[in-house]
Formats: sequence, structure tokens, C-alpha cells
Amino acid sequence: MKKLLSFLLAATMSTMLFGLDIFTYAPLVGNVKTYTQTDFEVTTKFGNYFRTPRAKYVHVLNALGQEIETRELSAKDEIINKAVFKYDASGNVIEYAYYNASSKLLWKVSTTWKNGKKVDSSEYDKNNVLKAKIIYTYTDDKLTDESGYNGDGTLNFKIIYKYNNKGLVEKQFTYNSDGSLDTEETITYTENSKIESRTKFDAYTKEITSDVFRYAQNGTLSEITTYNSEKKIIKRITIKYDTNGNAAKVSEYIVSEKFGSTQNDLVNITEYIYKE
Repeated sequence: MKKLLSFLLAATMSTMLFGLDIFTYAPLVGNVKTYTQTDFEVTTKFGNYFRTPRAKYVHVLNALGQEIETRELSAKDEIINKAVFKYDASGNVIEYAYYNASSKLLWKVSTTWKNGKKVDSSEYDKNNVLKAKIIYTYTDDKLTDESGYNGDGTLNFKIIYKYNNKGLVEKQFTYNSDGSLDTEETITYTENSKIESRTKFDAYTKEITSDVFRYAQNGTLSEITTYNSEKKIIKRITIKYDTNGNAAKVSEYIVSEKFGSTQNDLVNITEYIYKE
């Protein structure tokens, strides 16, 4: 499915990691003012691991813990581009603006809210021309329909949400513009309402993958294990924390059968450094 590029960048530049928003599962702890996120690509040479910086971001928070700016830096710590967030009096993000190194606007996303709920999000280019829009529809105060449109008003995608008896999302259906199914996701929860698993069916490839969430005794997320349709482990993401309880290192492993045994090949690392 073809989604809107800038909406995806708005998510990924902020906190997305290996396809997951890490701070959804490991919220920030303490009075963090800024934190630096460094992404590394891992390769092997002569049987040893070597890591190479791939991207670096500095996230700036205000006194309320809201992210107000994200800077993408080069290997020399020079600004490549930056994102600036604006909030309303209730703490809702009302604008996300993306700038280049010269502080020239590239595009922005404006969001309107009503009674604490998103009404719509509109993407504009540097000339303030509407390029895309998402409209949110609610039933009994719960988000049930998320429809994305191109700038000319034609449908781009649609997401429909279903809820369990506790009011938690248990089904998420994503459709293409022609109404055909793109993906179907099923979510299960632990007794204390933490995500236990996310199972996704890809209508194009017919593949099913399942992410199983594992928690430490103190309740923090420690690992996400991905299984394929044959219920074989194909990927692992491990999370380690600093002494304050914030995620400090996230590692991604590709799991496969090699040389007569199961191999866990480290492929990506992200490290976080926090300042209070």
C-alpha cells in the first residue's frame, strides 16, 4: 500500500525504531530535557561484529516532557534537517513542521482537535499547498476509522479499528484505495492490559507474522520476538535500560538456521543518551 511519505517521516524521525515506536512500550522516566538517539548498522568481518553510525537524532523536550524539536545530525554533528512541534493548551500536537539545514520549510502537518480527539491531519508543502489529509471518525468515543486522502481528495488508504470488551484495540484492518485488504492485525493483551502479541496478515504476500512481547519482573518490556507463519523465530529485538529506567540500548537480531544450528545475527543497534 502506498502511504503518504511525509506522514510516515513524521513518525519515523521522532521515535520509530525497527518499525516500532519504542517509547509507546518504554515511556520516558524522570525529568528528561534532551536525549540523543544514535542508530548503528552492524556488519561482520572475519567473524567479528562492527557497527557503523547510520543516523543520529537529538530530541528536545519542554518542561512538560513534550517533544518540541528533533534534529537529524550528520557524522560531524551538523544539522541535516529538523522537525519542530507545536502544542495547544491541552497538550495536543497541532503542528509538525519539517525544515532543512538552512531552516527553510519543506513541509508541515497541521492537526485539529475537538474534545481531546483528533479530527483531521493535513499535510502541506513548502508553498502551503495541501498534499494529503487524514480524517478520523469515532464511535462511542473510540477511533474506528482513519481515512487518508491525497491532496485532490481521492482516497489513498483506510484503517478500521475494532475493540475488545475492555476498550482496547484488538483488530486493525488496513485497506487500499480500491477497497481491497492490505493488512489485518490482531492484538492480544496480558491481564494488566499490556500488549502480549501482535499478529499481522499481509494480503499481498499471504504471509503471517507474529510479534510476541516479553516483560521483565519489574514490568518493563525486555524483548519482542517475531515468528513467521510456520511459528519459527525469525527476529528478536532486545531492550536494555539505564539506571533511571529509560531505554538505553535496543538491538535487532535476525534469526535463521545456519551451519546446522540456530544463529542470531546482530544487524542493528540503537543507543540512547539522556540529559536532565
